[in-house]
Formats: sequence, structure tokens, C-alpha cells
Amino acid sequence: MFMKIARASIEGVDASYKDLVEIASFIRYKTLVQARELLEQVIRGERYVPYRRYNKKMGHRKHGEKGRYPKKEAKIMLKLLNSCAANARQAGMDENNLKIIHVAANKKAIYYRIQPKGKPFRQRYVLSRAEIILGEIDAKGAKD
Repeated sequence: MFMKIARASIEGVDASYKDLVEIASFIRYKTLVQARELLEQVIRGERYVPYRRYNKKMGHRKHGEKGRYPKKEAKIMLKLLNSCAANARQAGMDENNLKIIHVAANKKAIYYRIQPKGKPFRQRYVLSRAEIILGEIDAKGAKD
């Protein structure tokens, strides 16, 4: 079990929870350095995020996988990851030995609002939440 952990979460963010879930599964169990690089590549549009759950009627990318480039959600997850890394630094952990041990994203709340221009229909305004927990591993790669 990891002895030292650092956590960060964000709630009430205006982003697609489905995209956040796919990004979370994309960076799960990666090291901090690897996850940062992957998210930066997604933001630049150089690498796609493979969609495994929410992928109905989605176009294929190279290697036959379904995927997209969710830049807005990748920026949110990168900001959250950097916040978690700052919390780890504050706790005295080494950034080079940090690994993502838990990452999750969920739908938080649905607010109904009236459609603009006086239309008699309601729109759903969905908010999301995400959380990341980093654990410190020793130099050999074994758990503390």
C-alpha cells in the first residue's frame, strides 16, 4: 500500500463528464510525468484519447480504435493533475516518484433551464466532478 498520498478534486466544472471519464481511464496508473505528457499531447491535438465506454457512432482513428481529442477536458485534468502534484510537493514527496493510483470522474448535478429566446422547452445543464490521488513509489518501482 502507498504510505504517502496526495489528492486533489474539482467539482461543479462545466465539462462533459463522459469525456472526463475517458481521459481518466486514459491516464490511470501512469506516472505523473507520463500523464502530463499524454495530456499535453491531447491538448496540442497530436494524440487521441481512446473511447472505450461512450463510443457509439464514433469515428475510428489509427489502429482501428475509436477516439477523440477532448481538449477542454484535457486542460481541466491537466490543471487538476498539477494541483495534485503541488499538494504532493507540499507534503514533501518527490515528483519523479509519483504515480496515479486513483482517478475518477462523475456527473455531479443536472440543472434544468429554459431555452433562450422564449422557447417553451427546457435544456439540461450538466456539471461534472473529478478527483486524482497520487501515491509515492520508491526508486525501485515497488510500493512503499
